[in-house]
Amino acid sequence: MSSDNISTTETSMNNSHPGDSAKRVSQFSYIKAISCFAIVLIHCINSARVYHADNLSAEDTLFAHAACSALMWAVPCFLMVTGALLLNRERVIPLSKLFGKYIRRMLTALIIFTAVFTLMKNYGASAEELAHAFIDGLLYNHCMAYLWYIYLMIVLYLLMPLYKAVVNRASDGALWVITALLLVVCSLLPIASYLGVDAALKIPTQIVYGVYPLLGFLLYRHKMNAKVAAVLALICTVALPLITYLLAPLGIDASGFSGYNSPIVVLQSAALYSLMLSIRRPAGEMVSDFDRCSFGIYLIHMIFVRLIMRNWGFDPFALGAASIFVLAVIIFYASFIMTDLLKKLRIFSFL
Repeated sequence: MSSDNISTTETSMNNSHPGDSAKRVSQFSYIKAISCFAIVLIHCINSARVYHADNLSAEDTLFAHAACSALMWAVPCFLMVTGALLLNRERVIPLSKLFGKYIRRMLTALIIFTAVFTLMKNYGASAEELAHAFIDGLLYNHCMAYLWYIYLMIVLYLLMPLYKAVVNRASDGALWVITALLLVVCSLLPIASYLGVDAALKIPTQIVYGVYPLLGFLLYRHKMNAKVAAVLALICTVALPLITYLLAPLGIDASGFSGYNSPIVVLQSAALYSLMLSIRRPAGEMVSDFDRCSFGIYLIHMIFVRLIMRNWGFDPFALGAASIFVLAVIIFYASFIMTDLLKKLRIFSFL
């Protein structure tokens, strides 16, 4: 690890946050734009697999699992950007802003998009059935699985005072130790289950979601060496789909190696995040716009995915795997245009 902080003359923190109108760190704009597209691509691949499972060959299904495993770094990179921004020691986040802005934004998004998908999934149902489905979806996330990220962000925001207290009182060295210990607990120990150690299954692997913000804060201040990060990113990105392909004939579930708590995914995410922090070219208008609209793109893109693949029955695998990438580009850009339009019209300002 390099101990050199990113120069404030190179990029200014400006106490900005995803969704704020203040100036943004160029590298963060790149990270959010690239990660947002990767998430759209994951959902296109996975939705094609789920919605057209009866029509897919075993090879297509395996390809879908392998491709998604190589893209699991996207959400962790978003969480790391959040950590780098909010855990800045010079930044003060009063409870009024935490609840009145950040948490309110998440709750608004959750309520509106749960309602949208409740209507889409239960079109023609009675008002009573819609109300029951909406409440059930809101309380248990039974509406659309991808909304889990909103619940996660609410929890992370609620924990932010604790994060800030720890970060403001601990040195970077102490934070590295804390982060390393947490990763051992939630990332390394659980893979012991593949060795038949049943006790490892009781490890609270969800802790990893809370570790990524700390990791993002630390890596922003102490980037990996670019060459080391590049090699690590390449090895992990090749290893994840390779493991999926190798374990499939053995009937072994490879999800333990490709989940967000997987040591490989943690290393891959940290390496790619650090690499993107090394981008020297200032973010242009397009990248900045994608950054500004990234939350809206995340929320809206699944409307297009469901309409195209479920309601209209389009199977991208029928045209070849490359068509999924083209479809992801189209959906990403369509979601961006809709988000940008709603923002300009001041409709759904939480986007």
